[in-house]
Amino acid sequence: MSDFLDDEPYEFSLQEVEGERVVLRPLGEADVQPLFELIDESREFLSEHLPWPEECSLPEDVCARIESWNMQAQMANGACWGIFEKVSKKITGCIMLGWVQWKNRSATVSYWLGQKFCGRGLATEALILASSEAFAMGLNRLELTSSVRNLKSAAVARRAGFQEEGLCREYERIHGHFEDHLRFSLLAKDFC
Repeated sequence: MSDFLDDEPYEFSLQEVEGERVVLRPLGEADVQPLFELIDESREFLSEHLPWPEECSLPEDVCARIESWNMQAQMANGACWGIFEKVSKKITGCIMLGWVQWKNRSATVSYWLGQKFCGRGLATEALILASSEAFAMGLNRLELTSSVRNLKSAAVARRAGFQEEGLCREYERIHGHFEDHLRFSLLAKDFC
């Protein structure tokens, strides 16, 4: 566990993280077009459970998101890694830390994969790697939510060791209707 004052953020040092099948890497300008293409080819699939795909209708929109994520990392209040398949080196999705609260040493986690990369354990491995990095940075608690209809995302959280904490009623508004979400958490002391 890092030794720092409760209200001082630990220095974010986003680096490449290598796993067995995936590599997590901070995103840059060279990733804009491949990431846009991944979103575009999975747009309908992603839109089923996520509110933002329609906001990424042009490569410029993706570029603005990457710049925003990088600014959050510089301010030590968020982070985003691209999830790259180790063998092919193709971008498969993203995993983000958000709402970093250094005083409480907590943050949220969110993740997504393009449709053709689902069902292969890549999201689970990415979530475990990102959790390890977050705990190494000094965080103590990670939490995530998943739509009650998104059984596959909830399964990813459980496989990565997150524990279900309860139901968040009408947590998110997606395409004009409110979705209930399940809340999950993982503590540093529970992480293997």
